[in-house]
Amino acid sequence: MKKIVICTFLIAAGTAALLNIDNKIDTNAPEFTLKNSYAITLGYDKSMSEKIIKAAVIDSYFRNVAKNGKIIRWNKSTFPLKVYVQDSADVPGYYRDVVMSAYQTWQRASDGLVTFDFVEDANDADMKCYFKNTDNTKSIGVHAFTINGNKITASTIIFNKVDAKGHSLDSKQLFSSALQEIGHSLGITGASPSIYDVMYPVGTKFNTEITARDLKTLALIYSVKPDVTNVPLTTTEQSQLFTVSEILNTLNVPVSKDTKNLDEVVASDVSTHLALAEEYRRRAEYTKAAKEYQAVAQAKSDRRSKSEVYYEIAVMYLDAEEFDNAKSCAEIAMATDENDLTDTLPALIDYYMKRSNSATDQLETILKHNPYNKYAYKLLCQIYREKHHENLLNATIRKYSKTAGDEEL
Repeated sequence: MKKIVICTFLIAAGTAALLNIDNKIDTNAPEFTLKNSYAITLGYDKSMSEKIIKAAVIDSYFRNVAKNGKIIRWNKSTFPLKVYVQDSADVPGYYRDVVMSAYQTWQRASDGLVTFDFVEDANDADMKCYFKNTDNTKSIGVHAFTINGNKITASTIIFNKVDAKGHSLDSKQLFSSALQEIGHSLGITGASPSIYDVMYPVGTKFNTEITARDLKTLALIYSVKPDVTNVPLTTTEQSQLFTVSEILNTLNVPVSKDTKNLDEVVASDVSTHLALAEEYRRRAEYTKAAKEYQAVAQAKSDRRSKSEVYYEIAVMYLDAEEFDNAKSCAEIAMATDENDLTDTLPALIDYYMKRSNSATDQLETILKHNPYNKYAYKLLCQIYREKHHENLLNATIRKYSKTAGDEEL
C-alpha cells in the first residue's frame, strides 16, 4: 500500500517553474511566498496555434482531468467567487488566516485568471470552508461540489481540526492541503502524476509551491467548454472555447486507460512516450513505464531536465516499494546532474524504508557541506515533525532562516 509520504515537498528546479508571489494577509498569519518567476501563458483560445496548445497539454496534466469524463468548473464571468472561511473558536486562530492565504496564492499565481472575495456569511458564498472532526484521518481536507443537474450550486471544503495523532495542524500542513483542495474546487478534478505539483495525490501535505504544470492545467480547464458550471455560458462565450477532444487531438496520442494493449502502440514523439509511461505507471507495470520515461529523458536537451525524469522514475519505484530500482535510478539522476535535489534522494529513499536515523545522518552531512540546500532542510524538518522532536524542529527552522535569509521552510 502506498504511504502518505513527503516526496512532493521537494520543489522542482526546472520543469516545475514557479511564479513570483508576494502573498500577505493583514493578520498575524504565516506568510507564504513563491519565487523564481518564469513567464507562462495563462489562458488559451482559438487564436493560438496548435503548436502552442500542444506544448501546454504536454507540460500539464490536463489529460488526467479529462479522463474523469466531465469538466466541472466555474463560469469565468462570475469571478470573483465569494468565499466563506469559518471563524471557529474550536481551532487555533491561524487556521482561518492560512486558508485565506491559500486562496490569495491561487489568485496571485494565476495572474488573476481566478479571483476571490471573502464574505462573512456562508449563505452568501459560492465556496465554503469549515473546520470539523471527520472520520477521514488520513487527509487534512476534503472537497465536494454540490451539483443540481448540470449546475454547480455550491463548493464545500472541510478541514480536519487535528491531524491523525490528535495534534493541531502545522500551518504548512494546512496551507498545502488548502492549496490542493482549492485546486479541486476550481475544477482540477484529476490528479497530477508528477511529485512536484500541488495536485499530486500522495504526500502533498508539505508541498507549498504552485507549479507551472498546475497553472497550465488550470488554464486549459478554463479554455474548454464545461459540462457542469454555475452559470450557463452564452453563445459568444462558447464560441471562444475549445472542446476537450479538440485539445487532446493536438497530441494525436493513441493512449488512454481504455487502450487494451499498450505494447502495440508505436511511440514516435515525446508526448506518446510520456503518455505510455503514465499509463504503464497507472497499471503498475513499472519496468515498462521506466523504459518510456527513459525515452523521454533521452529527448531532453539539457542535463537538468534529464535528471528530473530519472528522479521521477526513482519516486515511482519508491511508491511501489521497489527500493533497489529506486536506488539505481537515484544514482543515474545524480550522475546526470548533481544538484541539491538529487543530493537528497538517497536520504529520501532511507526515509521511505523507515531508516529515519540513517536519513537524518545523511541530511546533516549534506547540510554541513551545503547549508543552503532547502530540500535537505525540508526532509529533516519532516522527520523531526513526525517524531515530535519540537526542539530539534524549531532549531533547524531557525538555522535555515538564519542561513538563507527570508526564505521559508
